[in-house]
Amino acid sequence: MATAVAMRIDPRLRRRRIDVRRAEGRRRLRLLVVVMLVAGVGVGGWFATQSRLLDLDHVEIAGVGPAQAALIEAAMGVEYGMPLLDIDQSAIAAALTEIAWVESTTVARDWPGTINIGVVARQAVALMPRGDGSHVLVDADGVAIAVTPGTTVPSALPIVAVRPEGSLGDTQDHAAPALAVVALLPDDLDAWVEAIKIGESGLRPSVVLVLVGNATANLGPAEDLEDKLDAVRAVLGGVELECLATIDARVPDHPTVTRDPICDATLGAGNVD
Repeated sequence: MATAVAMRIDPRLRRRRIDVRRAEGRRRLRLLVVVMLVAGVGVGGWFATQSRLLDLDHVEIAGVGPAQAALIEAAMGVEYGMPLLDIDQSAIAAALTEIAWVESTTVARDWPGTINIGVVARQAVALMPRGDGSHVLVDADGVAIAVTPGTTVPSALPIVAVRPEGSLGDTQDHAAPALAVVALLPDDLDAWVEAIKIGESGLRPSVVLVLVGNATANLGPAEDLEDKLDAVRAVLGGVELECLATIDARVPDHPTVTRDPICDATLGAGNVD
């Protein structure tokens, strides 16, 4: 028959084991508290971002008028009530720059419930006739930004007598020589110019100004334009304008003029006693 042997544990070893177990328990408790805190912050943050307090309530648009602002808001692709954190600012900016007359945009969240949109709109500098009575407005870069309604022509803008190509938003590269003239045209000469045409001069396009009274000014290739425009101004300010037919300013230091012979003959006959 087996005899049970009672084993006595040293009290110091027992206390050591108890201390170790208590330390392990405290470590597990601290870890559990940290996990619960992190989870609580995450869940709380998620609920906070999904809260109606952080929904999209307002869209503020700066840089354009009310009509254009309405078009901007419609193109944003967001809905009121969406969580503000779910709104893709880059996607909004990309959508807005697809609008032909928009040059650039900024998009920013403004907590708790606003999206701020800043818009830089392209400015029309010239008109290009479409052939049906309407015109395409282009900016200084040649981008087609809008079509005039019907046959309405904004009288303050010069006409580039070149047919537009492509769609709104496309750059009218073929009109670049004429637009270079538009950029340099002084106000006093602008009053004389009814249209700007592009013809051919050898291998390079030639720019021709159609002046009031149906006279023309040939500038030749789109180079030395400031000097050529100054030459045209000097001619218009220094010669008899009656019966003026053409101004040749291709050599700006030596501009020449021609007159309408029929007009000259008629005018001469009228002056005979």
